[in-house]
Amino acid sequence: MDVGYYLNDEDKKELLEAILGQKKFHNLIKEVQHYHPFDFDVDSMEVIDGLKFDTVTPKNDIVTATGIDLKIDDKFSVRYITRYFNGNVEDTSDFFIGTLINERTVENSKEYHLIVFRAANEQTVSIIENTLTDEVIVANKETESKFKEEYNYDENYYPGQLLEQVNAEGFFDGCLAGGYIYCGKNCGGYPACDSSKNGINALDNCCKTHDCCYTKYGVDYKHCLCDQTLCDCS
Repeated sequence: MDVGYYLNDEDKKELLEAILGQKKFHNLIKEVQHYHPFDFDVDSMEVIDGLKFDTVTPKNDIVTATGIDLKIDDKFSVRYITRYFNGNVEDTSDFFIGTLINERTVENSKEYHLIVFRAANEQTVSIIENTLTDEVIVANKETESKFKEEYNYDENYYPGQLLEQVNAEGFFDGCLAGGYIYCGKNCGGYPACDSSKNGINALDNCCKTHDCCYTKYGVDYKHCLCDQTLCDCS
C-alpha cells in the first residue's frame, strides 16, 4: 500500500539546509559525542538515501513523509523524518534517529553494541542501547535490501497521492491487499504476541509489533506510545 519515490538533488539540498538549522539535530550530535568523540564536519556528511512517500497505518491513517539518511562517519549515521497525517500539513512533525554501532569480538565471534538516539524536540534526546550478534546484523541488512527492491517506486509520485486514492476508493475492513497478515483494520489482533509467524515484509512486521503492543498494554498505554512506535518503525 506504500508509494513513493527518491528525492532529487534539489529536495536533498533543501532538506539538508532545514536539518542544519535545527537545534534538536545539534543536540543529538552533542549527545552522541559523549559516547563517540568526533569532530562534526558538515562537508563530510554523505547522503546515503532519500525518499518521499505515503504509507498507511493499521488504523487507516495516511502518513505523508519525507526521509533522508546521512552518514556522519563509519560508525554513526542519522535518519531525519518529517511527516504529517491525513493531509494535515499544518500539523507536520519531525524527528531525528541517530544510530551508533561499535563492533567488538567476544569469544572469537563478532557482536555489535548498538546505541539509538532519538531527538523529537529541542529539550531531550532519548537513548536505547542493545547488543546484536553478527547474524542479526546480516538479517537486518537482508531485510532492508529486500524492502528496497520490492518497494512501490512511482516516478510520478506526489505527496498525498495515497490519500487521494483512499478518498476515491475507500478502505475495506480487514487485512490490506497483497497478502498482509497484520496490517489493516481488524487484521492480526491479539494473536500477534503469540504467533511465531513473521509478516510478509518489514511493514507487516511493524504492524505485528503494534498489534502485540495494544494487546499487552491497551489503547491508552503511555499516550498511544504503541502508535508512535509503529510510525517510527514503518
